Amino acid sequence: MAEPVNSPIDAMEEWPVESPCIKVCRLDLDDRCYGCGRTLDDIRRWSSMTLEERRAVNRRIGFRGHKRA
Repeated sequence: MAEPVNSPIDAMEEWPVESPCIKVCRLDLDDRCYGCGRTLDDIRRWSSMTLEERRAVNRRIGFRGHKRA
């Protein structure tokens, strides 16, 4: 039996746990990074977040992974 389209497995593959940082670290007036779109709180907490919390941040900002050369 095939997995449903919106299964947790699909969600794990679709939203990576890698950092969306692109080294353009400047904050706007709402403390959101121009480079990656994370909030200052997201950036501060990143290293202590669980994998699911990281996926949730990446889902919220629409990050699906860095382009591979």
